[in-house]
Amino acid sequence: MTTVDRRTLLAGSAGLLLAACGGGSSDPKKTKGPNIVKPNAGTVVTAEDTAVIRKKLNAAVEARDIDQLLGVIDADDFALDDVRAWWTRRFDNFSRLDFITSEWYVGLPSGRTRNAAGGQVEYDGDLVFAHTVDGCDGQQVVETYRASFRKKSEDAPLELMHIGDPSERYLPAFWDVAKIDAIETKHAYIAFRTKDAARAKAYRDRIEKGAARAFSTMPRPKGVGKIFYALTWPEIDGRLYGGVAVGDADAHEYPHRFVDPAKLAAGQEKPTSEAGLPKATGRVGLHEASFRRSDFVEVAAHEGIHVLADQWNDGGDIAIWAIEGLATWGQAGSSTLMSRDGGRIRSFFRTFEKRALKEWKEFHEGGHEYEMYACAGAVYAYLEHDGGKGAVHKAAEAFYGASSREDAARKFGRSEKDLFAATRKWLGA
Repeated sequence: MTTVDRRTLLAGSAGLLLAACGGGSSDPKKTKGPNIVKPNAGTVVTAEDTAVIRKKLNAAVEARDIDQLLGVIDADDFALDDVRAWWTRRFDNFSRLDFITSEWYVGLPSGRTRNAAGGQVEYDGDLVFAHTVDGCDGQQVVETYRASFRKKSEDAPLELMHIGDPSERYLPAFWDVAKIDAIETKHAYIAFRTKDAARAKAYRDRIEKGAARAFSTMPRPKGVGKIFYALTWPEIDGRLYGGVAVGDADAHEYPHRFVDPAKLAAGQEKPTSEAGLPKATGRVGLHEASFRRSDFVEVAAHEGIHVLADQWNDGGDIAIWAIEGLATWGQAGSSTLMSRDGGRIRSFFRTFEKRALKEWKEFHEGGHEYEMYACAGAVYAYLEHDGGKGAVHKAAEAFYGASSREDAARKFGRSEKDLFAATRKWLGA
């Protein structure tokens, strides 16, 4: 679009004015008029160009139409078969999981997207696919794809030449590994392979009971009323984003931090932090071994509490005892924890104090993992006894929302050592 340099117009107007006011009998000299310039001359990729591609991609996602999606990509792209296989499965699963909403974002990168001579422009940029499990996520969960773009000339449309593999950093992949379906309860979505439908139905009420217990224990994040549980199997337990191998845990929660998808598409990865909204969400993986446990409801509640605690997860160095202690405290309640394990907690607590000040490895290894979890839960039981659930939530928010353990102590108003000593005194250990 042709634009006019405002300063040039002003200079031309001033020249005409001076000529009109000057002396002499001769006619004023004719001027050539303002200098019209075109600052965006040549081939330039604009936000309007990327908006066209985004509109086409989102139309394909809304229709769950694989041919429509492939039609947006250059027909000669070598990866079209991979895209077809990946998105055919996704569209098939998303059609059954009607509680998932999704959309694409196309970023305008800060690199070279202009050719002043009017020739072809080619560049690599990011595509972001964002989805929301309705009722489970307070904001959109994102994943990125590296893509290649081309604009042949000034008046040519922007073309999407290639979509690469999704980045594992943001990938929530449960619906990418099998044909899945889901059951909805009051507090949960329970997703499963269609071949595992009988198990999902058999455990539905117990999973719902665990999710309900998690909500009764924790503050409810804005926009969140359900927890997403996936019934996993050994072949995928280590493949899911943030997943844990089946030999390491009977169940696990894997978090997804909220990043503004529009900004992520433009290359910015700063997490969103709008006041009142959760900072992260999570998914629960229930491994096959968890279904053989007598305390299955507590397992579901424990992992659900991890999910709800991610509302404060600012990505800092969170003490592992603070994470596991919160879930252990809430999975059955303080009274059950202390009546069942009070003796073991009191006899082991001094050992816990030393190991809990260290890192994940020291917390889980070296034997007595059960006692470490129980003692960590007792710290929150002490806080509840001293100041109610509000004191528990205040501590959890400080630990989850701090950049470091030192920062957590500053936010909470007391050090871990002081907190442990106060708990030991309360226990009479």
